[in-house]
Amino acid sequence: MAAQRASDIGMVCGLLIPVLANFAMLLRKRQRLVHGEPVKATATAAQPSA
Repeated sequence: MAAQRASDIGMVCGLLIPVLANFAMLLRKRQRLVHGEPVKATATAAQPSA
C-alpha cells in the first residue's frame, strides 16, 4: 500500500514539475511585456510567413 502511494506521489510530481516550470516561464515573459523589456524572438517569429 505504501509503495503504491509513493509511486503515485512520484508520478504526480513528475507531471507537476514541468507544468510549474512552464507557468513560471510564461509569468516571466508576461512581466517583461508589461514592463516594456524586450523579449527574445523565437525561431518561428523570425521566419517569414508564407
